Amino acid sequence: MPSWCTGFRKALMSSSPLVSIVTPSYMQARFLRDSIDSVLSQTYPNIEYEVWDGDSTDESVEILRSYRDSIKWRSQPDDGQAAAINAGLREAKGEIVAFLNSDDVLLPGAVAAAVRLFAADPTVDVVYGRASIVDLAGRPLRQYSTHPFDANLLVQHCFVAQPAAFWRRSLHDRIGYFSTEFDHTLDYEFWIRAMKAGAKFLYTDEEWALAREHADAKSSRLRGEIFRQIIRLQLRHLGYCGRNWWEQYLRYLRDEQGGVWRALPGPRGSRLYRLAWLPYALWRTNLGGPLFHRPGDWRA
Repeated sequence: MPSWCTGFRKALMSSSPLVSIVTPSYMQARFLRDSIDSVLSQTYPNIEYEVWDGDSTDESVEILRSYRDSIKWRSQPDDGQAAAINAGLREAKGEIVAFLNSDDVLLPGAVAAAVRLFAADPTVDVVYGRASIVDLAGRPLRQYSTHPFDANLLVQHCFVAQPAAFWRRSLHDRIGYFSTEFDHTLDYEFWIRAMKAGAKFLYTDEEWALAREHADAKSSRLRGEIFRQIIRLQLRHLGYCGRNWWEQYLRYLRDEQGGVWRALPGPRGSRLYRLAWLPYALWRTNLGGPLFHRPGDWRA
């Protein structure tokens, strides 16, 4: 590269805030290269990128080695996804940070767009855009259900698309890092804590990422545990749990597990079957007390 190009790039980087992106990975060789390339191909000039691999035994390490000095990486045993992300974020030096799972990809221009939004409003703590959910081959399945920020709605739905989200590093100084206790719902738990701390969220109607859906993904394999963690984290941080999560969990038990609610005798309209919906009935009559969300009062 000519010396004038090098000098111009250094000057451009010095005037642009550093963005640090961490990718946690374990046994994801078939997707890893796509994720890495999506970060390295960003047009934004000042990105620090780290991949934290959990001692994979597939081809992941060979893929990481092939990038030589283009990325920072390490492969060693860890304590799970949240621990790997936290370790990367603690080493990162960026003013703006994010994490990208090793089966997801950033779309072109996402980082530059996020930086522009932060620059336009210094009071914003989190910016997020839209994301598409794709299959193994990258074919679109549906849109991630994103929404302009609404605290009451966040209690009921996780509408912040994690692969399309960036936040200021200073937010970690206020609320800490990702919880290893809620390893399967770490992003949602983080958004709830940020909301409680008064963080300012900003949504943009731009597509910034692709989230891959496949049989090995946690969202597919661990649906029951994900619902249980959501209920537990909301009871802990809010003192109640949003009605939507109770309903989804009950439907999961009834329709996907086949045991608890299907085992009740009688047709679906019978009195015994209706007992499966007792928590919902309690919410509707306000007899559930603080366990259930009352619309319009997420702080209750």
